[in-house]
Parts: sequence; structure tokens; C-alpha cells
Amino acid sequence: MDGRNKKFILELQKKPKLRRESGLYTIDGPKMAGEIDPFDAENIFVTKEFLSSKHFEDCAELIKSRPYTLISEAEMKQLSDTVSPQGILVVAKQKKYKGLGAFAEASLKYAADNNAKAPLFVLLETLQDPGNLGTVIRACEAAGATGIIADAETVDIYSPKVVRSTMGAILRLPYIAVQDLKKAADLLKSGELCGQSVRLYAAHLDGAKDYTAVDFTGPSAFMIGNESRGLSDELTKLADEKILIPMCGHTESLNAAVAAAVICFEASRQRRKA
Repeated sequence: MDGRNKKFILELQKKPKLRRESGLYTIDGPKMAGEIDPFDAENIFVTKEFLSSKHFEDCAELIKSRPYTLISEAEMKQLSDTVSPQGILVVAKQKKYKGLGAFAEASLKYAADNNAKAPLFVLLETLQDPGNLGTVIRACEAAGATGIIADAETVDIYSPKVVRSTMGAILRLPYIAVQDLKKAADLLKSGELCGQSVRLYAAHLDGAKDYTAVDFTGPSAFMIGNESRGLSDELTKLADEKILIPMCGHTESLNAAVAAAVICFEASRQRRKA
């Protein structure tokens, strides 16, 4: 591998600005590499040892359908963002939507494909921890969310740590980062975005209702705020209702990812019974 390619890949993993400008990101390991659309793979780097390993079958279709570059295990260790590289690294195209309308269309299609009874959106305000964001995406996919909207201040979804934390959910669940989260919330509530009004809930320590006492069976969305500051007053005021997760002991609040998962699985429980 020449030094130019190596430098670009290393910087791509470290610099959000470069990821935004290039529209690329890295996927490290066979499981996720095997899930991407082969046409989204810009560059594929593999080791000789990987090609004869049991993990080859996880992404055999990708390797057989696209050209790849063979590199040494030492080079893979230099490129990989992980402590123990698994022998394959892909430079891939980011999933992009041409505005909120295209995102909403993808979300509704995702809902239909997964037999969701109604759309369920998760709105994220300024989440800063990559592990939190990755866990939110993974848990919300598992619980049946149909789309995630984050503000531009939320950590980059395509950072290596977020990508790994999603365990592949990033490739499936529609996600968009927007400059104006308040506008997105307004469009959901008004029905302009999805063709149906979406009921909006705010996860808040001053929540007026137990999260299990509100109705998630119809078109719904809930908002999760920053890890330390919570949800801003501006977004909280847009909510149809503020909801609270009751807690025991002296704990004041839950981790943002845990709160998102708890609420999303409650919505899933209600929808299964509806």
C-alpha cells in the first residue's frame, strides 16, 4: 500500500470533517463488511490470512464481486482502529438522503418492510459519546424504531467507534443529521413530513407522565437530550407530553442510550399488544 492511501485512511478515521467532505467512512471486520452493498465499497483491503480464514464466508460475496488490495497483517494493524484487526477493512460510501423528505420516505419504506404498525422516530439532541450513539442506533433498531433524526452537534455517526457500536444497524435503520432539529420536530408534528401527524414525546426529568402511560401505538416520536444537560427547553416545549422513566434508589437519571432503549422497547411492547 502506498503512503498516500494509508495517510488518507488513517485521517478518515480520525477527522469528521474529512468524512463529511469525502462522503466516505471505514468498516473494520467481516461481519459488517459482509452486510454492505458491494457497490458502496470504494476500496477493500484484506490480508492473505483472512482469505483462508473461517471469516471469509461472512463477506465472500463482497470479495468475489469487487476488486481488493492485498496487504500484510502488519499494514492492517497500522490501518485498523481496533486493537485486534480481523483481516478486512473497507472504505465505504456513506448513506445520504437528499433532505428530510427523502429520509421520511426511506423511513416509511423501512417501516413497511419490517411490518411496523406505525412510524416510530427517535430524535437525538447533541449526544456526544460515540458509544452512546452507537448503542442508541442498535437498540432502537432491535425495538422497532423506523428512523433516527439527530442534530448536527451530535457526534458523527460515521466515526469508527459509533460504527462498531451499531453492530451493523447503521447499514439498515434510516438515520439523518439535520441543522435544525426543531424544524424537523415541527414537520413531524404537523404531518408534513410523513403525511400523518406524529405524536411527540420528550424524555425529561420533569416528565408529567410515566413513560408506560402514554400511547405509542400510533405514529410517534420521542426526544432524547444531551448526556449532561438533557433536552433543551426549546425542544421540550414542542412535545405533546413530557415523559419520565421512574427510578428507584438515589439515581437521578439514566444514560441517554439506556433511556432511549427503555422507551423504545415500551413502544414495541405496546405495539405487539395493539
